[in-house]
Amino acid sequence: MHLTTIEKALILAAYFRGGSPDDETWISNTDQIVTLSLFYSGEMTAEECVRRFARRSGLQKLYTAEGELTEEIANRYQALIQLLQNHPQLIEGSGNFAMPAHPTFTSCRLTKEGFLLAASLINTFPQKPEFPDWPDQRIMVASN
Repeated sequence: MHLTTIEKALILAAYFRGGSPDDETWISNTDQIVTLSLFYSGEMTAEECVRRFARRSGLQKLYTAEGELTEEIANRYQALIQLLQNHPQLIEGSGNFAMPAHPTFTSCRLTKEGFLLAASLINTFPQKPEFPDWPDQRIMVASN
């Protein structure tokens, strides 16, 4: 299966910010996944990523002063929607992605196959920044 760098970045971000396929409840908004994926694809520095996750209000950078999604977030969110549609064996969504609602009103998580893929990707991306105020769902151990 061929995935773009952006799709791989979204998969890896969903590993850290999304819930487990075994969880009964959905716990992660896609805004966190979209934002972290910008770091993995090289469109955001580690420092900027940490600043955006420093406080929940930092995620307001998803929106312009007019209340619309910023272009970078809107484009990445569209890439996530395409990933959900094209590769449901890897990632699943909850919420209205058809409209679509903004990423703060939708959730996604990896499937079991997506978890395996994320483990195989860890060595191809930079080390994830540490977020003091945003505890991650899990830590990643590289697969051999």
